[in-house]
Amino acid sequence: MDASLFKDFRVSRGFNYHYFYAPAQGTKPTLFFLHGNPSTATDWERIVPYFTKKGYGALVPDMLGYGDTDKPTEAEQYVSSAMCRNLVDLLDHEGLDKVIAVGHDWGCLSVSRLASYYPERITAYAFLAVCFIGPVPPIPFEAFLAYTKQQAGYELYGYWSFYSEPGLDQFVREHMDTFLSILWPSDPTVWKTRLAPTGALKQSALEGWSAPLAPYITEEHKKHHVEVFLKNGFEAPANYYRIMTSGLEAKDDQQIPAERAVPPKEAPIFWGAASKDYICIPAAGYAAFKKEEFKDHKVTIKEYDADHWLILSHADQICRDLDAWIEGFTPESKL
Repeated sequence: MDASLFKDFRVSRGFNYHYFYAPAQGTKPTLFFLHGNPSTATDWERIVPYFTKKGYGALVPDMLGYGDTDKPTEAEQYVSSAMCRNLVDLLDHEGLDKVIAVGHDWGCLSVSRLASYYPERITAYAFLAVCFIGPVPPIPFEAFLAYTKQQAGYELYGYWSFYSEPGLDQFVREHMDTFLSILWPSDPTVWKTRLAPTGALKQSALEGWSAPLAPYITEEHKKHHVEVFLKNGFEAPANYYRIMTSGLEAKDDQQIPAERAVPPKEAPIFWGAASKDYICIPAAGYAAFKKEEFKDHKVTIKEYDADHWLILSHADQICRDLDAWIEGFTPESKL
Protein backbone atom coordinates (compact mmCIF):
# COMPACT_ATOMS: atom_id res chain seq x y z
CA MET A 1 0.00 0.00 0.00
CA ASP A 2 1.51 3.30 -1.17
CA ALA A 3 2.40 5.36 1.90
CA SER A 4 1.78 8.57 -0.05
CA LEU A 5 -1.91 7.69 -0.36
CA PHE A 6 -2.58 7.86 3.39
CA LYS A 7 -4.54 10.87 4.62
CA ASP A 8 -6.10 12.32 7.76
CA PHE A 9 -9.59 13.72 8.27
CA ARG A 10 -11.50 14.87 11.34
CA VAL A 11 -15.03 13.44 11.29
CA SER A 12 -18.13 15.26 12.57
CA ARG A 13 -17.86 13.61 15.99
CA GLY A 14 -14.44 15.25 16.44
CA PHE A 15 -12.14 12.26 15.93
CA ASN A 16 -9.22 12.23 13.53
CA TYR A 17 -9.14 9.26 11.17
CA HIS A 18 -6.01 8.10 9.37
CA TYR A 19 -6.81 6.25 6.19
CA PHE A 20 -5.59 5.03 2.80
CA TYR A 21 -7.48 6.16 -0.27
CA ALA A 22 -6.88 5.24 -3.91
CA PRO A 23 -9.62 6.60 -6.23
CA ALA A 24 -11.34 4.26 -8.64
CA GLN A 25 -10.61 4.42 -12.34
CA GLY A 26 -13.50 4.95 -14.74
CA THR A 27 -16.66 3.16 -13.65
CA LYS A 28 -14.96 0.73 -11.28
CA PRO A 29 -16.51 0.57 -7.78
CA THR A 30 -14.71 1.48 -4.57
CA LEU A 31 -14.11 -1.09 -1.83
CA PHE A 32 -14.34 0.04 1.80
CA PHE A 33 -12.03 -2.24 3.83
CA LEU A 34 -12.66 -2.35 7.60
CA HIS A 35 -10.21 -4.20 9.85
CA GLY A 36 -10.67 -5.75 13.27
CA ASN A 37 -8.64 -6.40 16.42
CA PRO A 38 -5.77 -5.96 16.98
CA SER A 39 -4.98 -4.58 13.56
CA THR A 40 -4.50 -1.49 11.42
CA ALA A 41 -5.24 -0.62 7.81
CA THR A 42 -2.00 -2.37 6.84
CA ASP A 43 -3.55 -5.76 7.58
CA TRP A 44 -5.17 -5.36 4.15
CA GLU A 45 -1.80 -4.87 2.43
CA ARG A 46 -1.91 -8.31 0.79
CA ILE A 47 -5.35 -7.63 -0.68
CA VAL A 48 -5.67 -3.93 -1.53
CA PRO A 49 -2.94 -3.81 -4.26
CA TYR A 50 -4.73 -6.53 -6.25
CA PHE A 51 -7.80 -4.33 -6.54
CA THR A 52 -6.12 -0.96 -7.06
CA LYS A 53 -4.02 -2.42 -9.89
CA LYS A 54 -7.26 -3.46 -11.58
CA GLY A 55 -8.70 0.04 -11.24
CA TYR A 56 -10.91 -0.45 -8.21
CA GLY A 57 -11.02 2.29 -5.64
CA ALA A 58 -9.95 1.45 -2.08
CA LEU A 59 -10.75 3.30 1.14
CA VAL A 60 -8.99 1.70 4.11
CA PRO A 61 -9.11 3.42 7.51
CA ASP A 62 -7.30 2.72 10.71
CA MET A 63 -10.43 2.04 12.73
CA LEU A 64 -11.19 4.09 15.83
CA GLY A 65 -8.75 3.15 18.58
CA TYR A 66 -6.08 1.80 16.23
CA GLY A 67 -3.02 2.91 14.29
CA ASP A 68 -2.87 6.66 13.72
CA THR A 69 -6.61 7.22 14.18
CA ASP A 70 -7.73 8.79 17.46
CA LYS A 71 -8.12 6.56 20.50
CA PRO A 72 -10.88 7.69 22.85
CA THR A 73 -11.03 5.65 26.03
CA GLU A 74 -14.79 5.96 26.66
CA ALA A 75 -16.53 2.75 25.63
CA GLU A 76 -19.67 4.55 24.47
CA GLN A 77 -17.69 6.11 21.61
CA TYR A 78 -17.39 2.65 20.03
CA VAL A 79 -21.04 1.62 19.73
CA SER A 80 -22.09 0.91 16.18
CA SER A 81 -24.36 3.87 15.52
CA ALA A 82 -21.49 6.21 16.41
CA MET A 83 -18.92 4.17 14.51
CA CYS A 84 -21.01 4.13 11.35
CA ARG A 85 -21.43 7.91 11.51
CA ASN A 86 -17.65 8.25 11.51
CA LEU A 87 -17.28 5.90 8.56
CA VAL A 88 -19.94 7.60 6.47
CA ASP A 89 -18.23 10.94 7.16
CA LEU A 90 -15.16 9.48 5.42
CA LEU A 91 -17.31 8.50 2.43
CA ASP A 92 -18.76 12.01 2.29
CA HIS A 93 -15.33 13.60 2.56
CA GLU A 94 -14.05 11.62 -0.42
CA GLY A 95 -17.26 12.17 -2.40
CA LEU A 96 -18.18 8.50 -2.46
CA ASP A 97 -21.90 7.92 -2.88
CA LYS A 98 -21.80 4.12 -2.73
CA VAL A 99 -19.15 1.56 -1.87
CA ILE A 100 -18.73 -2.18 -1.42
CA ALA A 101 -18.09 -2.79 2.29
CA VAL A 102 -15.56 -5.51 3.19
CA GLY A 103 -14.93 -6.44 6.82
CA HIS A 104 -12.72 -8.77 8.82
CA ASP A 105 -13.07 -9.58 12.52
CA TRP A 106 -14.70 -6.61 14.35
CA GLY A 107 -14.79 -4.83 11.00
CA CYS A 108 -17.67 -7.18 10.21
CA LEU A 109 -19.71 -5.60 12.98
CA SER A 110 -19.36 -2.21 11.31
CA VAL A 111 -20.18 -3.69 7.91
CA SER A 112 -23.27 -5.29 9.45
CA ARG A 113 -24.44 -2.03 11.04
CA LEU A 114 -23.86 0.01 7.90
CA ALA A 115 -26.70 -2.14 6.53
CA SER A 116 -28.92 -0.90 9.34
CA TYR A 117 -27.99 2.77 9.49
CA TYR A 118 -26.81 3.66 5.98
CA PRO A 119 -27.95 0.95 3.53
CA GLU A 120 -28.27 3.54 0.78
CA ARG A 121 -24.47 3.97 0.85
CA ILE A 122 -23.55 0.31 0.46
CA THR A 123 -23.84 -1.61 -2.81
CA ALA A 124 -22.81 -4.99 -1.40
CA TYR A 125 -21.49 -6.55 1.80
CA ALA A 126 -18.50 -8.86 2.25
CA PHE A 127 -17.61 -10.59 5.51
CA LEU A 128 -14.35 -12.43 6.13
CA ALA A 129 -13.97 -14.98 8.97
CA VAL A 130 -16.80 -13.38 10.96
CA CYS A 131 -20.24 -13.59 9.39
CA PHE A 132 -23.04 -11.01 9.46
CA ILE A 133 -23.75 -9.88 13.03
CA GLY A 134 -27.38 -9.12 13.74
CA PRO A 135 -28.60 -6.75 16.47
CA VAL A 136 -27.23 -7.87 19.82
CA PRO A 137 -29.94 -9.18 22.16
CA PRO A 138 -30.23 -7.43 25.56
CA ILE A 139 -29.15 -10.39 27.68
CA PRO A 140 -26.40 -10.63 30.33
CA PHE A 141 -22.98 -11.48 28.91
CA GLU A 142 -22.84 -14.59 31.10
CA ALA A 143 -26.02 -15.87 29.43
CA PHE A 144 -24.47 -15.21 26.02
CA LEU A 145 -21.38 -17.21 27.02
CA ALA A 146 -23.53 -20.11 28.17
CA TYR A 147 -25.56 -20.08 24.96
CA THR A 148 -22.52 -20.10 22.68
CA LYS A 149 -20.92 -22.88 24.76
CA GLN A 150 -24.06 -24.94 24.31
CA GLN A 151 -24.01 -24.34 20.56
CA ALA A 152 -20.30 -24.96 19.97
CA GLY A 153 -19.58 -27.54 22.64
CA TYR A 154 -16.97 -25.32 24.29
CA GLU A 155 -16.77 -21.73 25.48
CA LEU A 156 -16.03 -19.35 22.60
CA TYR A 157 -15.78 -15.83 23.98
CA GLY A 158 -14.45 -16.15 27.51
CA TYR A 159 -11.50 -13.91 26.66
CA TRP A 160 -13.89 -10.99 26.11
CA SER A 161 -14.17 -10.71 29.90
CA PHE A 162 -10.38 -10.44 30.24
CA TYR A 163 -10.18 -7.87 27.44
CA SER A 164 -12.81 -5.82 29.29
CA GLU A 165 -10.86 -5.67 32.56
CA PRO A 166 -9.01 -2.54 33.71
CA GLY A 167 -5.25 -2.88 33.50
CA LEU A 168 -5.30 -4.88 30.27
CA ASP A 169 -2.83 -2.56 28.58
CA GLN A 170 -0.03 -3.00 31.11
CA PHE A 171 -0.65 -6.73 31.41
CA VAL A 172 -0.29 -7.30 27.66
CA ARG A 173 2.86 -5.17 27.49
CA GLU A 174 4.39 -7.33 30.23
CA HIS A 175 3.47 -10.59 28.48
CA MET A 176 3.90 -9.72 24.81
CA ASP A 177 5.45 -13.07 23.81
CA THR A 178 2.43 -15.00 25.09
CA PHE A 179 0.03 -12.52 23.54
CA LEU A 180 1.64 -12.83 20.08
CA SER A 181 1.87 -16.63 20.36
CA ILE A 182 -1.86 -16.84 20.99
CA LEU A 183 -2.79 -14.12 18.51
CA TRP A 184 -1.07 -15.77 15.53
CA PRO A 185 -0.44 -19.41 16.54
CA SER A 186 1.10 -21.92 14.15
CA ASP A 187 -1.42 -24.40 15.56
CA PRO A 188 -4.92 -22.87 15.21
CA THR A 189 -6.39 -25.25 17.81
CA VAL A 190 -4.51 -23.24 20.45
CA TRP A 191 -7.49 -20.87 20.41
CA LYS A 192 -9.73 -23.60 21.87
CA THR A 193 -7.56 -24.01 24.96
CA ARG A 194 -5.47 -20.87 25.36
CA LEU A 195 -7.86 -18.08 24.25
CA ALA A 196 -11.53 -19.03 24.17
CA PRO A 197 -12.16 -20.31 27.75
CA THR A 198 -12.67 -17.76 30.51
CA GLY A 199 -9.35 -17.07 32.23
CA ALA A 200 -7.25 -19.11 29.78
CA LEU A 201 -5.41 -16.22 28.14
CA LYS A 202 -4.47 -14.62 31.45
CA GLN A 203 -3.33 -17.93 32.91
CA SER A 204 -1.24 -18.70 29.82
CA ALA A 205 0.48 -15.34 30.20
CA LEU A 206 1.18 -15.89 33.89
CA GLU A 207 2.71 -19.26 32.99
CA GLY A 208 4.93 -17.57 30.41
CA TRP A 209 3.57 -19.84 27.67
CA SER A 210 4.79 -19.24 24.13
CA ALA A 211 4.87 -21.11 20.83
CA PRO A 212 5.93 -20.63 17.20
CA LEU A 213 3.97 -18.12 15.14
CA ALA A 214 2.01 -19.01 12.02
CA PRO A 215 4.08 -19.14 8.81
CA TYR A 216 2.17 -16.25 7.23
CA ILE A 217 3.49 -13.88 9.92
CA THR A 218 6.66 -12.39 8.48
CA GLU A 219 9.26 -10.73 10.65
CA GLU A 220 8.28 -7.42 9.05
CA HIS A 221 4.61 -7.95 9.91
CA LYS A 222 5.46 -8.91 13.49
CA LYS A 223 7.85 -5.97 13.93
CA HIS A 224 5.28 -3.48 12.63
CA HIS A 225 2.53 -4.73 14.92
CA VAL A 226 4.72 -4.89 18.01
CA GLU A 227 5.80 -1.30 17.39
CA VAL A 228 2.16 -0.25 17.01
CA PHE A 229 1.11 -2.22 20.11
CA LEU A 230 3.83 -0.64 22.25
CA LYS A 231 3.18 2.86 20.90
CA ASN A 232 -0.61 2.86 21.14
CA GLY A 233 -1.41 0.32 23.82
CA PHE A 234 -4.58 -1.72 24.26
CA GLU A 235 -6.79 0.54 26.35
CA ALA A 236 -8.71 1.98 23.40
CA PRO A 237 -9.09 -1.26 21.37
CA ALA A 238 -10.44 -3.02 24.47
CA ASN A 239 -13.59 -0.95 24.09
CA TYR A 240 -14.74 -3.13 21.19
CA TYR A 241 -15.09 -5.87 23.82
CA ARG A 242 -16.40 -3.64 26.61
CA ILE A 243 -19.40 -2.53 24.55
CA MET A 244 -20.34 -6.20 24.23
CA THR A 245 -19.73 -7.33 27.81
CA SER A 246 -21.35 -4.23 29.34
CA GLY A 247 -24.50 -4.26 27.23
CA LEU A 248 -23.75 -0.91 25.55
CA GLU A 249 -23.92 -2.38 22.05
CA ALA A 250 -27.16 -4.22 22.82
CA LYS A 251 -28.69 -0.97 24.09
CA ASP A 252 -27.50 0.89 21.01
CA ASP A 253 -28.91 -1.79 18.71
CA GLN A 254 -32.39 -1.39 20.15
CA GLN A 255 -32.93 1.63 17.91
CA ILE A 256 -32.57 -0.49 14.74
CA PRO A 257 -35.98 -0.97 13.04
CA ALA A 258 -36.91 -4.60 12.35
CA GLU A 259 -36.93 -3.96 8.61
CA ARG A 260 -33.28 -2.86 8.80
CA ALA A 261 -31.99 -5.71 10.94
CA VAL A 262 -30.36 -7.33 7.89
CA PRO A 263 -29.00 -5.92 4.62
CA PRO A 264 -31.50 -5.09 1.87
CA LYS A 265 -32.42 -8.24 -0.05
CA GLU A 266 -31.23 -6.72 -3.33
CA ALA A 267 -27.69 -6.22 -1.94
CA PRO A 268 -25.30 -9.09 -2.73
CA ILE A 269 -23.54 -10.70 0.23
CA PHE A 270 -20.19 -12.53 0.33
CA TRP A 271 -18.97 -14.54 3.27
CA GLY A 272 -15.51 -16.06 3.42
CA ALA A 273 -15.50 -18.72 6.14
CA ALA A 274 -12.28 -19.94 7.80
CA SER A 275 -12.49 -23.68 8.43
CA LYS A 276 -9.77 -23.54 11.13
CA ASP A 277 -11.14 -20.56 13.03
CA TYR A 278 -12.04 -22.06 16.40
CA ILE A 279 -13.73 -18.94 17.80
CA CYS A 280 -15.54 -17.36 14.85
CA ILE A 281 -16.62 -20.85 13.87
CA PRO A 282 -18.04 -21.46 10.37
CA ALA A 283 -21.05 -23.28 11.81
CA ALA A 284 -22.32 -19.97 13.21
CA GLY A 285 -22.19 -18.34 9.80
CA TYR A 286 -23.90 -21.18 7.99
CA ALA A 287 -26.66 -21.10 10.60
CA ALA A 288 -27.03 -17.32 10.31
CA PHE A 289 -27.45 -17.31 6.56
CA LYS A 290 -29.99 -20.14 6.70
CA LYS A 291 -32.34 -18.03 8.78
CA GLU A 292 -35.67 -16.88 7.41
CA GLU A 293 -34.56 -13.26 7.07
CA PHE A 294 -31.96 -14.26 4.45
CA LYS A 295 -34.18 -16.50 2.33
CA ASP A 296 -34.52 -13.87 -0.43
CA HIS A 297 -30.88 -12.73 -0.36
CA LYS A 298 -28.19 -13.74 -2.79
CA VAL A 299 -25.41 -14.99 -0.53
CA THR A 300 -22.11 -16.25 -1.93
CA ILE A 301 -20.16 -18.45 0.49
CA LYS A 302 -16.56 -19.58 0.10
CA GLU A 303 -14.79 -21.66 2.73
CA TYR A 304 -11.02 -21.46 3.04
CA ASP A 305 -8.63 -23.94 4.62
CA ALA A 306 -7.46 -21.18 6.92
CA ASP A 307 -7.50 -19.91 10.46
CA HIS A 308 -8.96 -16.55 11.52
CA TRP A 309 -6.26 -14.56 9.72
CA LEU A 310 -7.26 -15.67 6.23
CA ILE A 311 -6.67 -12.15 4.85
CA LEU A 312 -2.98 -12.80 5.56
CA SER A 313 -2.67 -16.49 4.73
CA HIS A 314 -5.07 -16.77 1.76
CA ALA A 315 -5.01 -13.27 0.31
CA ASP A 316 -4.55 -14.35 -3.33
CA GLN A 317 -7.48 -16.73 -3.25
CA ILE A 318 -9.70 -14.21 -1.48
CA CYS A 319 -8.83 -11.53 -4.03
CA ARG A 320 -9.81 -13.76 -6.92
CA ASP A 321 -13.06 -14.79 -5.26
CA LEU A 322 -14.05 -11.26 -4.28
CA ASP A 323 -13.22 -10.00 -7.77
CA ALA A 324 -15.36 -12.68 -9.42
CA TRP A 325 -18.19 -11.96 -6.97
CA ILE A 326 -18.07 -8.22 -7.74
CA GLU A 327 -18.01 -8.83 -11.48
CA GLY A 328 -21.20 -10.85 -11.05
CA PHE A 329 -23.24 -7.81 -10.05
CA THR A 330 -21.24 -4.94 -11.57
CA PRO A 331 -20.61 -5.76 -15.23
CA GLU A 332 -18.65 -2.53 -15.60
CA SER A 333 -15.97 -4.05 -13.35
CA LYS A 334 -14.92 -6.26 -16.26
CA LEU A 335 -13.98 -3.28 -18.38
